[in-house]
Amino acid sequence: MAEQLAGIHGRFILSINDRPEIRETFAAFEMEEVRLKYSVAAGGSTDAAELIIANFPPGVGLI
Repeated sequence: MAEQLAGIHGRFILSINDRPEIRETFAAFEMEEVRLKYSVAAGGSTDAAELIIANFPPGVGLI
């Protein structure tokens, strides 16, 4: 996926689980960690982190 995203001509934003292998795969791109809670219906919530990955710097355009 990282190779395909590197080849596009426009901008992209990807939200994906924050895992070491994801950080390694997308290391060439801009990344921002977002802390959040996952929840399912009546169940409890779990602390989690997502990565916002883009091919442009934060604060420019959409991030």
